[in-house]
Amino acid sequence: MSFTTFVAFVLISAAQVATPGPSTVFLLNNALAYGARRAIVALSGDLVAIVILASLSAAGVGALLAANTALFAVLRIAGAAYLLWLGIQYFRVSPAVSEQSTGAEGSSRSATAGLWLQSFWIGISNPKAVLFFAALFPQFIPADGGPGSLVFLVIAFVTTKLIVLGGYALAARQLRRVFARGGNMAVGRRLTGALFILFGCLMIWPLVA
Repeated sequence: MSFTTFVAFVLISAAQVATPGPSTVFLLNNALAYGARRAIVALSGDLVAIVILASLSAAGVGALLAANTALFAVLRIAGAAYLLWLGIQYFRVSPAVSEQSTGAEGSSRSATAGLWLQSFWIGISNPKAVLFFAALFPQFIPADGGPGSLVFLVIAFVTTKLIVLGGYALAARQLRRVFARGGNMAVGRRLTGALFILFGCLMIWPLVA
């Protein structure tokens, strides 16, 4: 792969990652509520999901989903249902004010593991990602490229996502004091929940329209 081709791949990947989606919303909420470091740790769950989805795409699952509309619809409904459920949880549960005011980086490992799992399920629950990789990767893999070329592109995409969303987390850190005042954090969580519900509805909408 030439340097120009690699730059084009990174720019396309960065544009896709920077577009607001469930993973971005989840990361920003974590950065505001718990701090940038914990948000980035939780982000690794989404990155693991990306590796799995990219591998499934390489294994031909993307072509299977594109050809089997019923299977794709089932997976899409399952992913939408998870986002809707998660959105409702954000309306029902609020983090303790004391945790936010003292900095949640020192909170329990179990709580961080819970965020990691949520990040993973948000990433893995979108079957459209498999189709995206199935469309993207073949454009940049040389005709004589083997499995190593695919591994290189997956690493490049994951690294790009880590850098872009890590930048979002660091930027959101500057707003923590604002959201920690009064009921601002509760408002932020309700907004996050509303966005998850919106994303879930958008995933279902093409199936019922």
